[in-house]
Amino acid sequence: MRTVAEYGTADQKARYLVPILQGRAVMSLAMTEPQAGSAATEMTTSATPDGNGYLINGTKIFGTHSSEAEVFLVYVRFGPGLDGIGSVLIEKGTPGFVVGQPSTFMNGEDWSQLYFDNVRIPAENLVLGPGGFRKQMAGFNIERLGNAARAVAVGRHAFNLARDHAAERKQFGRALCEFQGLQWKFAEMLLKLESAQLLLMRAAVNARDGLPDARDTALAKLACNEAGYFAANEALQIMGGAGFSEESTAQYCLRRTRGWMIAAALSKSSRTALPRASLSAAFRRTRRNLPSVQARAINIGPPL
Repeated sequence: MRTVAEYGTADQKARYLVPILQGRAVMSLAMTEPQAGSAATEMTTSATPDGNGYLINGTKIFGTHSSEAEVFLVYVRFGPGLDGIGSVLIEKGTPGFVVGQPSTFMNGEDWSQLYFDNVRIPAENLVLGPGGFRKQMAGFNIERLGNAARAVAVGRHAFNLARDHAAERKQFGRALCEFQGLQWKFAEMLLKLESAQLLLMRAAVNARDGLPDARDTALAKLACNEAGYFAANEALQIMGGAGFSEESTAQYCLRRTRGWMIAAALSKSSRTALPRASLSAAFRRTRRNLPSVQARAINIGPPL
C-alpha cells in the first residue's frame, strides 16, 4: 500500500487507497513466485505492451491477504535485468486473472496462488515502469518495519503472559517467579525486546523523505524478529502445558512470530544485506565460483 501512496497517481490513490483506509477493501502484494523468493530479481511474470495497456502473464505465490483482496499490487518484468522490473495494479475479477484455492499456513492465515493468463490492464494501472524496482524496494522497507513492529509487540505480549503465569503459578511451595533460573529467562527476554524496540524506533525516526533507510530497516527487522520469536518461545517454555494449549495465545505468539522471520525478508537475508550497507562493499550475488568483493574503505580498528 505504501508503494501506491508514494508513487501512485492521484487517480490510483482515489480508486484504491481511499477504500482501503476506510476499511472497505484489502490490497495484496504479489511479489514471490515459485522460482523467485529471496532472489526477487529472478521473477518472470511479464508485462507486455498491448495498445493502450499491458498483457500480464505469470504466477505468484505467498501473497498476504491474497484470498480476500480486491486489488493486487503485482511486481512484473517489462524487460531483462534489474531495470526491467516494475509494478502494476490488477483488480480481482479481471478476465484471465485467477485466484487459486486457499492454503492454510502456520500463522492461521489463508493464502492463494495467483495465475495471470493474458490479463489485460489499462495503462493507468501502471504504478512503476521499467527502472522502478529500486523505488519499490525503498517503499517495501515500510512493510519490513511493519513486520518488525508486530513481531516485537507479539513477543512482548508473550512476555506478559509468562510474567503473569510465573507470578500466580506455584511449585515446590513458592511462585515460579522466585526461581532464579526463570528470573534469568525474563531478564534475557526483556533485554532483547527493549533493544529491538529501540532499533525499530530509530529506523522510524531516521526515515528520510518518508521512507526508512535500508540499513536501519534491516537491523530493526532482524532484531525484532529474533527478539519476538525468542520471547514467545521462552514464554511457552515457562508456561509449560498451559502455554502449549490452543486455549492460550502463547502458542499463537510462537507461530506468528516465526512467520515474520520469513515474510518480507528472511532473517538470513537481513544478515546478508547488512554487510553490504555497513562495509560499503559490493558483493556478487550470481551463481559463480566464488564471490568477489570490491570494498572502498573498511576500518576494523587496531589489532587485539
